[in-house]
Amino acid sequence: MEKEKEIDVVSLFWIVWDQKFLVLTIALLGGAYAAFLAIRAVPMYQAQVTVTEVRDSGLGGAGSLVGQLGGLASVAGLNLGSGGQDAERAAILQSRGLVEAFVKHYNLVPLITGNAKLKNPEWFAVESFRRKLLDMHDDKLKGTTTITIEWSDPVVAARWANDFVGLANELLRSRTIEEATRNIEYLNKQLAQTKVVEIQSVMYSLIENQTKALMLAHGRAEYAFTIVDPAVPPEVRVSPRRTLMVISGLFIGGFVGSIVAWARKTLRRRPTLATT
Repeated sequence: MEKEKEIDVVSLFWIVWDQKFLVLTIALLGGAYAAFLAIRAVPMYQAQVTVTEVRDSGLGGAGSLVGQLGGLASVAGLNLGSGGQDAERAAILQSRGLVEAFVKHYNLVPLITGNAKLKNPEWFAVESFRRKLLDMHDDKLKGTTTITIEWSDPVVAARWANDFVGLANELLRSRTIEEATRNIEYLNKQLAQTKVVEIQSVMYSLIENQTKALMLAHGRAEYAFTIVDPAVPPEVRVSPRRTLMVISGLFIGGFVGSIVAWARKTLRRRPTLATT
């Protein structure tokens, strides 16, 4: 069996050698077509921004206080805890809702969908942005997240990457302001109805905690995420890789040419075998 395989390979080599001009022509055609596609392909650039989560360490002893009153807060329907804050921020940064808000803010639906006739172009644009244009990588050791946006214009790609973080900060800021305002209103109402001094003291502390959170949300520009390394317009494109495309075209063309040469040789032999 090994000898037959070796003979087949040797036979194929001589078949290709005998028709080398045909194989070479098809290989060159494949390379030329790949070069044509590479030239016509839209250059794409990747801009990256690295962020880290802001740690709210300036709220005094609010954490222990909230821990003691977890039952009261849950009964009242208040969101006073900070234990799941990091998870909430990470979830929002990677959420579809953030991408949808970004697509709407920049009116990217026509740019992404083009002239395609779709039933729900906004949904398609959001999914396309998430799957093709946006990428996130978490570095657990450094505690950072790298956000990459790919686009045909390097300046636009860099601006989008930085603004994507800015929009995440604004969404989280708005959510905190809304929750803290609602909590303060509720606590003030309960305070007016309570005569017990100990409970009043606890409620004053909770109101102070929520007021601090409200002040931070209003006063801090980078509320939830701090940009460690801002995105800058890239100078080198990531695609298309024209050299690799041309080499691949030549290789595929040579392979197709070899198959064509072998097929021609096989078809020429059939009449001879039939007459014998």
